[in-house]
Amino acid sequence: MTVKWLPSYAPVDEEFGNVSLLLHGDGTNGSTTIVDSSPSPKAITVFGDAQISTAIADPFGGTDVGVLAFDGAGDYITTSADSAFQLGTGDFTVEFWARPSASNDNDGVFTFGTSSSSLAVYILNNSWRIATSGSGGIQVAAAILNTWQHVAVTRSGTSLRFFLNGIQSGLTISNSTNFVDNQLNIGYYFNTNFAYNGFIDEFRLTKSLARYTSNFTPPTAPFPDLSPSGRITIEDNSLDVDARQYIINVEEQDGQSLESGVRTAINDFVVGCKSDGIWDAIKASCILAGARTTNGALVPLVGTAPTPNNFDLVGDTDYDRKTGLVGDGSTKYLDSNRNNNADPQDSKSLCVYVSSVGASTFPLIASDVYNTPGFSIIARLGTDTLGCGINSQSAFGVFGAQFATGFSGASRSSSSSINYRLNTSNLQLITGNVSSTSAAPHNSTINLLSTTLNNNRYYSGSRLAFYSIGESLDLAALDTRVSNLITAIGAAIP
Repeated sequence: MTVKWLPSYAPVDEEFGNVSLLLHGDGTNGSTTIVDSSPSPKAITVFGDAQISTAIADPFGGTDVGVLAFDGAGDYITTSADSAFQLGTGDFTVEFWARPSASNDNDGVFTFGTSSSSLAVYILNNSWRIATSGSGGIQVAAAILNTWQHVAVTRSGTSLRFFLNGIQSGLTISNSTNFVDNQLNIGYYFNTNFAYNGFIDEFRLTKSLARYTSNFTPPTAPFPDLSPSGRITIEDNSLDVDARQYIINVEEQDGQSLESGVRTAINDFVVGCKSDGIWDAIKASCILAGARTTNGALVPLVGTAPTPNNFDLVGDTDYDRKTGLVGDGSTKYLDSNRNNNADPQDSKSLCVYVSSVGASTFPLIASDVYNTPGFSIIARLGTDTLGCGINSQSAFGVFGAQFATGFSGASRSSSSSINYRLNTSNLQLITGNVSSTSAAPHNSTINLLSTTLNNNRYYSGSRLAFYSIGESLDLAALDTRVSNLITAIGAAIP
């Protein structure tokens, strides 16, 4: 038996093997690290102030994603020399999204080398132009400032075409030039005196293939960086079945695949928890890191998905792929949709991984009504104290320290005591058990970053990368697995 990645969540490019260059332009604002996502990644060199910008939305409305930015004053990027850019006399497609900010004099979007056997697209006086073999450019369409336009240049046989927003513009040009330049420059036209001022996104070069020979619908999402074979047929034992299904669900929410390193980290975590004998004790859990979107991060690893309250689910401003989801100390929290009384009175655990400690730190994970018989909580209780309780009657663990980053958990396996494992601000990991008589679990949901006390709701401004709720388990084993998971995810994400 085999399981295949499904096209509904992992879009593929049937011709991905012919892609010579694929620049998504994704990254952090101001970054000069530009990644080629083609099957054979090429080195990208940045000149001037060319960089990634998150100042504007990408062509598909995504914010804080990143696009390539050029200021028209010597900004450009180049590829390393490679035969993949020698188009020869064959078919090809060069396409990208462009959002010009100004139109001055020969604002070059791209050019292959500087020789007479070259291909270039540039803007002159608010008009798109195409030039081949060092000849003067041919005007083909109007360039609209401050508006995203999809541009595609294709050659099929000897027919060279220019498409703007999926519509062929200008006449079909007869062209049989042998394009031999092995370097691609983006952001200028033959020299830096003719530099592009604006933004570029989703730049893709496909060699030996004319993707478009007639009018078409422009893409509505980033180009796939996965081939049908890259969607892979997974043999039974290559991924754990639970890890595989979780990955499928996350990628479906994200609309694209995860990095192989992130997939591996998730699989190792699930396999490790099963090996440790703690997997079945986890009844509700989210890995709040690794996914590409907040919605992806809220996909449950186990149990029911949490309900986000007041988080940004569109711009993802509350979410970081490496460190998780952050509260604001005033309005934002997660309802786990796992009731405090869903687990046995004397077999219950609450665990979290804290990536950063916020100014308001009271509850990290807690039953919605705190300090009534049968409550459960891990929280900072005062200026210099932290505490934990699991289905507690009244007394519970209180320690003279504050929370710090890392794993913290509490587990009850008897009616008389609670085991704890807490990271503290004095750089100590405190472990042990504390006497605490259990009570029938309070009938309220478990929340992350919020609880109520005396009819007042309290919030935390901390950032969480993981949580789990369930039956009693080995806290040290889960600590090791979760800490390794978050570290591996951080290392796998560019």
